[in-house]
Amino acid sequence: MTTPTRQAHLVRRPDGCAKPTDFRVVDVVLPELADGQVLIRNLWMSVDPYMRRSMSPEATDLEPWPLDAPLDGPSVGRVVESRNPKFLSGDLVESMSGWQEHFISSGGDFIPYLSPSDTLAVRRNEDAQPKDYVGLLGVAALTAYRGMVALSRAKAGDTAVVSSGAGTVGSIACQIGKIQGLRVVSSAGSDEKVRWLEEVAGVDAAFNYRTNSLDEALRKHCPKGIDLVLENASVEHLCACLPLMNELKQVLIAGLVSTYSTDGKVQLPRNFEYVLDRFLTIQSYRFMDSLDVYDQFVANMLQWRREGRMTLPEVVFEGLENAPEALCSIFSGRNTGKALVHLAD
Repeated sequence: MTTPTRQAHLVRRPDGCAKPTDFRVVDVVLPELADGQVLIRNLWMSVDPYMRRSMSPEATDLEPWPLDAPLDGPSVGRVVESRNPKFLSGDLVESMSGWQEHFISSGGDFIPYLSPSDTLAVRRNEDAQPKDYVGLLGVAALTAYRGMVALSRAKAGDTAVVSSGAGTVGSIACQIGKIQGLRVVSSAGSDEKVRWLEEVAGVDAAFNYRTNSLDEALRKHCPKGIDLVLENASVEHLCACLPLMNELKQVLIAGLVSTYSTDGKVQLPRNFEYVLDRFLTIQSYRFMDSLDVYDQFVANMLQWRREGRMTLPEVVFEGLENAPEALCSIFSGRNTGKALVHLAD
């Protein structure tokens, strides 16, 4: 039986900020399944800052998105029909085949970003909701976990600074830092986000970087210096941290979202001498290098949520037609936490 469905295609490559009009939702008909194939109905999809880089023909970390064709991105769905013995109708599966309501998979083994987008992983944790696999347990959360758990050398009582603390990576990183006993200082782009960081994430100090000087705010809130920086935002934020870094300490770069809508080029920090004078370690990293601890990551995140020590604020956009708006909203600073697109119940 053929399946009518919808896909979101990229129809033009943006110059600067992405716009919803750079996309088009199209009607398509999927063919009947062949032996070994699986039909999936997507329930939830994720939009993430890296996708702006995928819209550029010069994308280097991942393959550029094609024009007028299905796009890739984290998603979770249900098996509707299977002609593959590894999958049963009703199985919950994670894939990189977002931006479409249905898709056909060959059933290959899913490794996010490293395997073809139609590969699948069955998810069966009873404590997780379907949307968790693109939210609390998604790739952005794993990015924060890798930085704060697998790579960080900070110990209880140390001061950690997390930029963009109300975003997905930042909000998870702030909460993990508190669980580890760190003194956490964070920045955000609105007073509402600052309140969330203080009242919900429980950071020790937070400030609005739009209405405060980065240099002055960091000096005020880090009187004993900085032992760890988890950088998500910009070179400007990193530059403000460097003079306050204690010797032999660490900067982990999860991303520089401020560069994603430009040419992606990053200028050397204007005060790089502090890296040399303080013998600092600066490391950019990929979440994919922690896939061997995925099961422990899931167990920890769900346990921390049960204990009331971990939460992820979500902004839900309804329907595939609103997926472009969901992506563009990330760069406007409107959202606190994770932007998700709900495709089906």
